[in-house]
Amino acid sequence: MAEDSNLPLLDHELADDELNWIKAVHRDFTAARAGLAGQENGTNLKQTLREVVGRKEHLLANPMELSGDGPWRLGKNNHDRSVACVFLKKIELHKHAKSRTDQFAMYVVGEADAFSLNDKSQPILTAVESGSHFHNSPGAPHAFLPKVGQKTNDDWEIAFIAITPRNLKEDTQKVSEETKAAYKQVVGYDAPLGL
Repeated sequence: MAEDSNLPLLDHELADDELNWIKAVHRDFTAARAGLAGQENGTNLKQTLREVVGRKEHLLANPMELSGDGPWRLGKNNHDRSVACVFLKKIELHKHAKSRTDQFAMYVVGEADAFSLNDKSQPILTAVESGSHFHNSPGAPHAFLPKVGQKTNDDWEIAFIAITPRNLKEDTQKVSEETKAAYKQVVGYDAPLGL
């Protein structure tokens, strides 16, 4: 997507029922996850999450397509916002110029940090915990990455539920060279190429 897109700016606030839905999903996932003690790997966690978001009490106005390894897309809530469950095994540093995004961490295999910029365009890292909420204003660069300074295994993965105002294929851009430099400053290595 070009930076001068004619897409309308969509910068909503989440409604109470959206926040209550995500809290209920996270609560039930956490309870179900307790039964996996000692066997927490991406496959078991993903299957448990699939079972939870597929429950009758958590079905969306238009339910997510829950087949395959993910991402699970096509969900729509009562506010006609897109809901998807995303599973990342690699870093995707990008931004959405015209869309607010809300990401709710469900689990991390290993440990993770979230990269973003503060109000003064300074780079910040935030530890990712199950249940963390990351609000990305329109144009804000963001990425999830393995915990900085710690050795990461090949099975590293983060799963999160995203609530977005539109299909982000229309509104995803690479970040600026300045943002890439800020990323390297706090992470210690170059930002990944592409999206």
